[in-house]
Amino acid sequence: MASDDHTADTTVSLEDDSELARVVEENDAELAELLRLLLTAEDLAGDLTPELREAVHENREPLAELRVAFEREETLTLLRKVGDETDTLVELLDVLAVSKDLTDDLVPELLVAVRENRETVERLRGSLEDEATLILLERLGDNADTLAELLDLLDATHDLATELVPELQAVARDNRDVIREFRMAVAGFTDVHGERDVDMYQLGRNAGNMVATVETLGDPKVTAALDATVEGFAREDPEPVGVLGLVRALFDADVRRALGRLVAAARALGRADLGED
Repeated sequence: MASDDHTADTTVSLEDDSELARVVEENDAELAELLRLLLTAEDLAGDLTPELREAVHENREPLAELRVAFEREETLTLLRKVGDETDTLVELLDVLAVSKDLTDDLVPELLVAVRENRETVERLRGSLEDEATLILLERLGDNADTLAELLDLLDATHDLATELVPELQAVARDNRDVIREFRMAVAGFTDVHGERDVDMYQLGRNAGNMVATVETLGDPKVTAALDATVEGFAREDPEPVGVLGLVRALFDADVRRALGRLVAAARALGRADLGED
């Protein structure tokens, strides 16, 4: 029984060997090429192995530092951020590519523009290198804060003017007749000034004196006195007064007080400088 099993195994082995031989014979060309490549790879490995060992030996410390750098948390965090922002990075690369193409298109045009405007650029350079220009730039730098405040003020003024212009236009439209009359009054004043050669300083002093006089006339005492005088003149059919009536009136306190005020006014009028020679 054992002999039959051995015979069967031998038969199967012979069949496998014949099949293997047949497959090797059918692919002998590919097998030969593969063996040639293996020999070439072995020779190449034999040549490169000493170089690789020497390179690894010489760069052991940089490789160790690189390994440490890659194993650092900051590097891992950076790589993680790059991975998270992959889409943005791709868009930036696309933008850079477009910018490069745009630059390639513009550079020749810029070179032509510079070549054609070389004289103008040289004059501009001379102007910028002038001492006065440098002083101006230094002053602008020293007063940068003030300049910024003025720009803010101009911006606010522009906004205010933008808001007020419609209102001013409406006011001017509603008061067109008044403005026209005021212009006529100014024109008349100008004509009189030209004809009479008015001293504006003296006119201002006279106007100030008139204001002072009006202020004095507005005093309650003066107003009360004027009211009383007007009331006395406004009475209808006053009683006639003869010589004896005048004498008796002199004994009246109110009459004596009124006469005292008249005398004081006459004295003040006499002392006033009215410009008479």
